Amino acid sequence: MASVTDAPPQETELKLEISPSDLVRLRRHAIFREHGEGRSRTRRLHAVYFDTPDLDLHTAGLVLRVRREGRRWVQAVKDRDGGRAGLFVRSEWECAVSSPQPDFSAIPEPARSRVLSAIGDSPVEPVVETDVRRTRRVLRWSENEARADLDVGVVRTTRGEAPVCELELELIHGDVGALFELALELQSSIAMRPAGETKAELGFALLQGRGPVPRSGRRPVVAADATLDDVLAAIFGAGVEQMGANVEAACAGVDSEGVHQLRVGVRRLRSTFALFRDFLPEEPPAGLRSELRWLGAELGPARDLDVFLTGALGPLAARFPDDGSLKRLREAAQELRDQAYDRARVALRSHRYSELALRLGAFVASGGWRAQPLTARSSRLFAPARTTAGALLARRHRRMRRLARTATTAEEQHALRIRVKKLRYACEFFAGLYRDQHPKRMIRRLARLQDALGHLNDGAVAERILDDVLAYLGPEARAEHQRAAGFVAGWSAHTDDHPERKLRRQIRRLDVLTRFWSNDA
Repeated sequence: MASVTDAPPQETELKLEISPSDLVRLRRHAIFREHGEGRSRTRRLHAVYFDTPDLDLHTAGLVLRVRREGRRWVQAVKDRDGGRAGLFVRSEWECAVSSPQPDFSAIPEPARSRVLSAIGDSPVEPVVETDVRRTRRVLRWSENEARADLDVGVVRTTRGEAPVCELELELIHGDVGALFELALELQSSIAMRPAGETKAELGFALLQGRGPVPRSGRRPVVAADATLDDVLAAIFGAGVEQMGANVEAACAGVDSEGVHQLRVGVRRLRSTFALFRDFLPEEPPAGLRSELRWLGAELGPARDLDVFLTGALGPLAARFPDDGSLKRLREAAQELRDQAYDRARVALRSHRYSELALRLGAFVASGGWRAQPLTARSSRLFAPARTTAGALLARRHRRMRRLARTATTAEEQHALRIRVKKLRYACEFFAGLYRDQHPKRMIRRLARLQDALGHLNDGAVAERILDDVLAYLGPEARAEHQRAAGFVAGWSAHTDDHPERKLRRQIRRLDVLTRFWSNDA
């Protein structure tokens, strides 16, 4: 007869990937001498993950695992959770079972109903296997306690296997932000980076024969009566999640959406820091903003070349396959794209990026915006967000309209596009507060205006990239391929009929739209 253990219904883990070459240094780190409780213990853990042939549990966001721990079999059901800078907070129902096969009757409610509903009449079978040696040490410091589990081993499926070398810091009690502070102290001398997925997720990716998948950001979910503190937690959390979820896809470079979605996450975070600057402490936001600006600059060339190849040069070269100059321009642009992706990978694998990700995670997990003196302004963090949202939206709207009336040059239109984007982000951030005012109308109009401005900007970017491509080919080839470059520039500039007219029409349509926040501004 299975019995339920005393394990908590929720686990909070910070997962950090490390290099096998750093294992000895990690084990000898001063943190384990200063905060370690008792001796470390090493044991082998063999786990099997079960699912239906159609992976119905995986689709439903559930994980079913049976793991051998010494002489015991322990069954667990977990929620799948998107990590934020390596932090995974998941519901977990754990119980002892009598064999290596799942025992549905032993699963506590409500997990049992969710599992049975997901699988229906389908049988479950082993789909993913992990085999690791886990070295555990209990750490206690200040008012915090955590388990430090160093896992070294392998994830196996019928489609292949992948090595595992990671440190898991599981919070037993205390402040979740303390996990990040601990990780930052370790990371100062040992290269490690936040993990983007769990062992189970790695196994399912292998099983499905897919690489890292780009992920769009989720809209922050806030209640109509949310405080500004609630809104900041939701927005910063979604931005950090989107950024971290796309690192591996960006590094893979197979799907251009990886870099694009990662840059969107970076821009949303930068926009959040800017929008709420009057309500945030000076530090750490100032340092985080500058580091986010650095990361955006490292990713920018890769994104620009992706857009250039898919939006201008690529289709044109495919339409005229016998044009040797177009073919050479495309080859050169692809070579530059490869170099730009190498630059992005170096940045994302760097100590600097890992520190940024951990500091962002610490800021979000600990509610770093609250770390400031109590003043009339900071006290508004705990007031209903609508008392502040209207004024912030109105300010961004005024700045956008002011420039929209006069923007005629490429530089002014580029600046307008940035202001439109910032206003759209702000509308999305606060949309949950104004469900009864139909904010989606404004968001859709802003997106269309942003697209119209984007078409104009793509032409300017194409001209700049063409100059880079010709410079890359060298002075001798420049004259040979100048005609083809002019052809590409002209094609890029005229793929959209009457872009200026469309732009003005989008501005007029937006101008007459009722501002959903007007009663609160």
